[in-house]
Amino acid sequence: MMMCENMEPACGSVVSLSEETLAAVSGGKHRFIQGYDGKSNIRLGPGRDYKSIGVLHRGEDVRYLGNTAIDERGVVWYMIRYNDRDAWVSSMYTKKISHS
Repeated sequence: MMMCENMEPACGSVVSLSEETLAAVSGGKHRFIQGYDGKSNIRLGPGRDYKSIGVLHRGEDVRYLGNTAIDERGVVWYMIRYNDRDAWVSSMYTKKISHS
């Protein structure tokens, strides 16, 4: 069960997608997430109610860990590796990319 920052049960419905389902929806596997629109908060969980621990700026990229969740608003969140810890970033201001 997902927990909110204050250790309460999940702040909304969060759905995890398998890598296979994600690949089918997105058209392939990707290894990085890149900021493309201003800046995106990097959070401890998949939703706005989780604590922000950093910012992904336009043009910056981080390692994508292959997990995806959907918050109560229907926004897709990507699990990433940020400063040696697992974190989440919204798809609203980012995109998946593959480096050669």
